[in-house]
Amino acid sequence: MRATLTDEQHMLRASAIDWLADHYDFRVRNASVHRDGGSTTVWSAFADLGWLGLPLPESAGGLGAGLLESCLLAQAMGRHLVVEPWLACVAEAARLLALTGDDTQRATWLPGVVAGKHRIVLADAEGMSTAEPLRTVARPCDGGWTLDGFKPAVVSAPGAARLLVSARVPDSGTALFIVDPQSAGIVHDAYDTVDDRRAADISFQSVRLTDDTWLGAHATCADAKTAIERVRAESQTITCWYVLGVMQAALDQTARHVLQRRQFGKPLAELQVVQHRIAEMAVLCAEAEAACELTAMHLSERDDASGIEAVAHIKTARAAHFVGKESVQLHGAMGVCEELPIAASFRVLSAFGQCTRDTAEHAAIHGSRLLASGAFAHSRTLYI
Repeated sequence: MRATLTDEQHMLRASAIDWLADHYDFRVRNASVHRDGGSTTVWSAFADLGWLGLPLPESAGGLGAGLLESCLLAQAMGRHLVVEPWLACVAEAARLLALTGDDTQRATWLPGVVAGKHRIVLADAEGMSTAEPLRTVARPCDGGWTLDGFKPAVVSAPGAARLLVSARVPDSGTALFIVDPQSAGIVHDAYDTVDDRRAADISFQSVRLTDDTWLGAHATCADAKTAIERVRAESQTITCWYVLGVMQAALDQTARHVLQRRQFGKPLAELQVVQHRIAEMAVLCAEAEAACELTAMHLSERDDASGIEAVAHIKTARAAHFVGKESVQLHGAMGVCEELPIAASFRVLSAFGQCTRDTAEHAAIHGSRLLASGAFAHSRTLYI
C-alpha cells in the first residue's frame, strides 16, 4: 500500500525541496555543523516558512498538520543533510508539550517555538533501550520537587531554553517536568556527534523544581507515559523519513558519479557489477520508502503507539547500512573527503539507529507484535 498525497502535501514537499535547494547547499550546511542549535539565520527562515509550527496546534500559531506532512518535510531535509534541530525541538519536544501541557504551559512556550525565539528538547531515554525503567526520580519536597538522575546523549540539548525531563514519581509512575537547564544542580557535558549534531550528557543533582513545572498540571502519570510513547513512535518514524531522504540523495549522487567517472577507458556505469550495486541500492531505497509510508499512514489512523514504527526502522536501517557503504565504495577515496556530501551522508547513515533503540530491539518489538496478532496462523507454512 502506497500513500496517496493530497495537493497540499505535494505542495509542501515541492516547496521544501525547492527552498532547500536554493538556500541550503552543502556550504551553508557545513557552516551550521557543531553549532548549538545550528544557524540562527536558517532557524529564523524555518519559522518564516511555517516549518517550526507544522505539527503544532493552530491555537499556538502552528499549522496543525498531520504526521505525514512532518514526514515529507523531514525527507526533504534529509536530502540536504539539514543539521538544525527541527526534529528534536519541533516534532518531538514541542509536539509532546502540545499533547501534555496545560493551557498556561502551552501559551508560555509554544508560540515562542513557532516564532523561532527559543527551543525546547526532550530528555527521556537513559540507555540504548527505551524499555529500561527510568532511574531519574522526582521526589516531593516543600513547595515542589527534587530531581535526581542522569540523561545521556540528549541530542540538541546544548543551547536549549528548556528541557522536558521524564522522571519516575514514587508510587505514581512517569511524569514530565519542564526544566530550566541553567538551574542549580544541573551539570552538562556537551559534545559533537559523529553525524554532525550537538548533544549532551546531563546530570541532575538535587535540582529544586516548583510545583508548576509538572507538565500538564499533575496529569495522571499514565497519560504522560502514553503521550511519551506516542511521540516517540512519531519521532522514530519521522527520523526514518529523514534517513530515507539522505539515502535517496546519496543514491542520486552516486549514480551521477559512476556515469561521469571513467575507468578502463569507459564510464564506471558501463560495468555490470556497478550496475548491479546501483540497482540494489535503488531497490533498498524503494523498500524503505514503502515501509516508511505504511508506518506513517498506520500511525496517522491510530491514537496509540502499536509498535508499527519498528517496521520502518528495520527496513530503513538495513537500507541505510548498504547504501552508505556502497556510496563510499563506488566513489572511491573521494567518498571520505569532507568536501563531498557523501562523507557526511555516510556518517548519518552509519549513526542511524544508535541513539535510542537499536535495530535488534526494533526487530524484537515487531516480532512480538506479529505473534500477538496471530496473523501467522493463516499461513500453513509460518504456523509450522
